[in-house]
Amino acid sequence: MSVAVKPKYTPQEYLEIERKAETKSEYFNGEISALAGVTQEHVLIITNIITELGTQLKKRPCQVYPSDMRVKVSQTGLYTYPDISVACDKPEFEDEHNDTLLNPRFVIREQKTLDTRYKN
Repeated sequence: MSVAVKPKYTPQEYLEIERKAETKSEYFNGEISALAGVTQEHVLIITNIITELGTQLKKRPCQVYPSDMRVKVSQTGLYTYPDISVACDKPEFEDEHNDTLLNPRFVIREQKTLDTRYKN
């Protein structure tokens, strides 16, 4: 019995694929993984947190981003879509597309998997 080998991708290949995709996926260690859907309760909780953070950070040089902002964790090479990310001062992006945040002050992400590769 043969085992299917998952193809390995470079970060640049992942970004090229991801920018054309209709659904979001994460990238880690050469592998691309589709993201799971969310529940109504999850969306409401995230909306409430974003609203509260926006209010609390209103007079600070910070931006609150929803899950549409991809984040690269430079220490591990993980590309992910946290539920919420916050960047303060000037946000830094990986390239001219300005769609991959490099310097979040913090992120909020629901852990949906038992996979320990990501070490959040």
